[in-house]
Amino acid sequence: MIKLKLSKLEKNLGFKLQNNIFCLAIDIATKSGIALIHIFDGKVSIDYFTLKIESLPKDLEDKNEKYEQHLRLFSKLFEEELLPKISFSLKNYSLLVIENSFLKMNVVTFGFLRAIQGIAYEKLHRKFTSVAFYFPVTARKMVGFESRLGKKVKSKDKKKEIMRWVSNIVEKEIKEDNCADAILLALAGLKS
Repeated sequence: MIKLKLSKLEKNLGFKLQNNIFCLAIDIATKSGIALIHIFDGKVSIDYFTLKIESLPKDLEDKNEKYEQHLRLFSKLFEEELLPKISFSLKNYSLLVIENSFLKMNVVTFGFLRAIQGIAYEKLHRKFTSVAFYFPVTARKMVGFESRLGKKVKSKDKKKEIMRWVSNIVEKEIKEDNCADAILLALAGLKS
């Protein structure tokens, strides 16, 4: 868990954040990054972790059955791993930020990520005061992240750059790229 003064985090970011709020941000993937940010009375606490869908048995050949099994596993992860961690935080003003998936090159992966996004929304939206969806590029612009790498850079290098940027902002090394993305999404949502 990361603890900071709100004024310090705002100084690191270069802009003001909302106060007296709880934010849950989800970086949608088969290994989803989760960020829980509490800001109350000028104090910030940030918790982060991943929810990973386990691989299915290799002998499962039916693609429809695999797809449904993966969606069931994700739904179960939300109910068993995420919901218990947030219920205590929902008594005050709260914000849910979900990464908006985009079609890159693989239509099947895009469809799967959209299905996961739908599950996340359905499981959580009634529990929050407000909900926002951001594309990754939009969230990065909102918080002032500018890549110093060129356009034809490997995804792995771009992720490392984002992890370094988020680590500098929160003053703790973030070693998981999905968690860095989730924290960045949360900061975009909390911008006042």
